[in-house]
Amino acid sequence: MSQLYPSYASPRRVLPRIAAVMGLSAVAAMATVSAASAQTACLAHEKLVEMLDGRYSEKPVAAGLDVGGRLFEVFAAKDGATWTMVVTTPQGASCVVAVGEEWQVPEELALDPET
Repeated sequence: MSQLYPSYASPRRVLPRIAAVMGLSAVAAMATVSAASAQTACLAHEKLVEMLDGRYSEKPVAAGLDVGGRLFEVFAAKDGATWTMVVTTPQGASCVVAVGEEWQVPEELALDPET
């Protein structure tokens, strides 16, 4: 029987990706926001979406709002090889909060509009 959730990828594979996303975010943030805000490595939502699509071919696959009005989104490559979680504040700043590999939607948890 195949494992529903595979083991996390080795740090040697994930850490360079985290560094790349955060590095690009930080560079872009420094060009567009104040020095204090740049430390959080956030971008305008549209810029971050463009970067995730252009660099990793990741598209939105899940989204939800928390009680504070923040938008949480997961972007994943079509084959699920990579994924990125982004939180967007009501003020419009979007920040990468997690990245990983092997995004999956278990069949028993997939939302079915027919049910």
